[in-house]
Amino acid sequence: MITVGDVMNMRAFDSIWLTTPCDGAAAREVTGVGTLDHEPFTGGYEVFTQGEFVFTTLGFAGVHPDLAEEALLALIECGVAAVAVKPVVLKELPPTVVQASAARGVPVFFYEGRYMERVIADLMNLLDDDAAEWERNHLIDLILAPSDEHAVRSTFFTIAGVTGATIQCLAIRPVTDDGASLRALQKVVEGVLTGYGERWDDVERTFVCRYREMLLGFVSFKRPPLKAIAISDADLAKCIATAGPLVCGISQEVSLGEGDLAVRQAMAALRTAEREDAGIVRWTTLRFDAFRAAARSDRLYARAADLLRSLLFDYDAEHDADLGATAEAFAAAYGEVSRTAEALFQHPNTVRYRLKKIKEVLSVQDATDRELAALLALAYLT
Repeated sequence: MITVGDVMNMRAFDSIWLTTPCDGAAAREVTGVGTLDHEPFTGGYEVFTQGEFVFTTLGFAGVHPDLAEEALLALIECGVAAVAVKPVVLKELPPTVVQASAARGVPVFFYEGRYMERVIADLMNLLDDDAAEWERNHLIDLILAPSDEHAVRSTFFTIAGVTGATIQCLAIRPVTDDGASLRALQKVVEGVLTGYGERWDDVERTFVCRYREMLLGFVSFKRPPLKAIAISDADLAKCIATAGPLVCGISQEVSLGEGDLAVRQAMAALRTAEREDAGIVRWTTLRFDAFRAAARSDRLYARAADLLRSLLFDYDAEHDADLGATAEAFAAAYGEVSRTAEALFQHPNTVRYRLKKIKEVLSVQDATDRELAALLALAYLT
């Protein structure tokens, strides 16, 4: 935002001074620039709008001084941001203008400086820079903005026609990896979820669609869950198991505005089911894998963890050391030196020496071994 104070500090002025008692003048927002070079035609002052910083020499008042008073009063009445007068014709403001300026809060300045065109050009450049800065700030806000729950709700209505209070997602793959199997399984899952919805009065809608090389199933509920793990959670797992051979991840039941999290949870649970050959895995039972999935999906967390691991990796590369492997083993052993030594086939004293070096490399020399273990557990969670 450009203010009257910003304009006053422009280098184009040799000097600029306030000629009326006007509290808060410097903080007034400036959104445009205007000039008054000649007397407007009758009613012509309405071309000036709020937010404009108006520059004038009042040259047209050289023959009729009363026109200067009329023009300034009209500009103040328009509520412009400010008026800057080059004192060529008018050397002192009429009392009526001083009173109107103070009453309406529109400051009137006298200024000395370069040609009016240069002053105006500098202000226009300032306004253009501010507009570009606003656009950049808007884009950065979009980058940093958390998910918009209203937008998520709207998107889920577009995708699946759901309008319930909460939603649960299933991410499913067939055992046989081909397109025909995926389409065939989709029909079966649609029937199974329809039957599930008919057994539960609280189900608002069920829906299944193909997404890349998997199926996404949605169950929308009319009411919020009463507990962290909804009573329907285990029943949904039993129900989907009747669809035949498949691998499935089931999300927690969350509010519809957080439906994007339900999709992420279901896909993370599916990855665990595939890795562990577990058939069906519920997010609510993942425990450590849930935090690993959350850490992997959060770029800020991942970057912070990668920084610590990279510091140890770089030291190992330069000194032919094994701090990285020791740090990972120490985290896996929950900070127990003896277990770390057994895992690495090293003497405990060797591990203790490396832990001291790890603290130095990570600049946490004052940390206890327990504190170091907690830090490393976060770094190696992913």
